[in-house]
Amino acid sequence: MITGIRREPVASVSLAFTVVAMIATPLFPRAGTERQLLANVVVLGLLGVGVVSAWTAYGVRALAAAGLIMVLTFCVELLGSSTGFPFGEYDYTTALSPRVGGVPLLVCCAWAAITLIVHGMFRVTPRAIGRRMVLMAVSITAWDVFLDPQMVGEGYWQWETSAPAFRGIPLVNYAGWGVTALMTSVLAVVTCGRTSDTARTMEGAGVPLVTYATLTVMYTIGFVFFFDDTVVAVVGAVAMGWCLWRGVVHRVRPAGVMS
Repeated sequence: MITGIRREPVASVSLAFTVVAMIATPLFPRAGTERQLLANVVVLGLLGVGVVSAWTAYGVRALAAAGLIMVLTFCVELLGSSTGFPFGEYDYTTALSPRVGGVPLLVCCAWAAITLIVHGMFRVTPRAIGRRMVLMAVSITAWDVFLDPQMVGEGYWQWETSAPAFRGIPLVNYAGWGVTALMTSVLAVVTCGRTSDTARTMEGAGVPLVTYATLTVMYTIGFVFFFDDTVVAVVGAVAMGWCLWRGVVHRVRPAGVMS
């Protein structure tokens, strides 16, 4: 895994920028322009990790996958913020820009980033592709256990529902995330396709796995010490931690061997 990181300097630098921005975020007041700028750095840094790591194994298809995921999720977010389907009733504020149809384009970048990162965690092989796409969708949705409470706290969007909720986030949101994540996972797998260079594919999985582990640890620490919500910290750590464990198991097992 360390060797893969050393051979992906651009992705590693993107991860470093992401980590620095995440560390700096709590140092500035909420609703300030500094935190809005840092949110952009975090998301674009993660997008850099996802795209560059995927490029290692799939070349230009990685860019195509990122673009298609952004288009798909923009349509889903536009539908969601307009109708309440499939996430529940919510509205974006004006804090994040640029926006198209009221949807911050940074949100679509975030969908592409986490999808390609998770795609790198779960290397696709001819066998059990369907199961791996489900694992991808679960891993993407697990991220939202942390993401939604933080973004609502930052004032980037707000919920308008009295439905059953987790820390103010409607439970239906996670169902919507699961369905959308499955669609982005399928899109990533189909667009990137297969590569005959197994070594390059495995090498490209190193930084995404480290990135997912870093997000798990940093979000957990953040919610315990800075965002004052140990419930989110524990639930998010368990959710992302399980997905991380599956990613490690998936990486060390031979292709086609399932547990």
